[in-house]
Amino acid sequence: MTHNLNLRPRSNQLLWLWLGYWLGLLILMHVPTAGLRRLSFNYADNIIHLVLYYLLVWLGGRYMFASGRAVSTAKLVGYAGIYGLYAAFEEWSQPFFGRTMSLGDWLTDAAGISLATLWLAFRQRPNAALDRRRQD
Repeated sequence: MTHNLNLRPRSNQLLWLWLGYWLGLLILMHVPTAGLRRLSFNYADNIIHLVLYYLLVWLGGRYMFASGRAVSTAKLVGYAGIYGLYAAFEEWSQPFFGRTMSLGDWLTDAAGISLATLWLAFRQRPNAALDRRRQD
């Protein structure tokens, strides 16, 4: 299998975007809540957690697709497990920064991770079929 060299600059941009987003997420999730403005609608915290982790996984998947690496459903599920462990670590470490640990937040993070993983798994299927046809 040959790699398309035109994808490399785009994959580098996506890599830095993904890593920068992940760093920003790490910082955001450890800022003491006393300094944060609270949203007043129901389930705001859950929606924010779901969207933030969905975007983290989606950006990571976009990077993997753009880099030209083979991306299987099993690999996506493995990465989802890593993201889930990271989310658990992030929740566990929050009390050290004046925040509270919450199983509900972790479950919402896991829901965002799962939804993004499902989206990426369905998104990669047509590409995988095309790659198999090219190799034959």
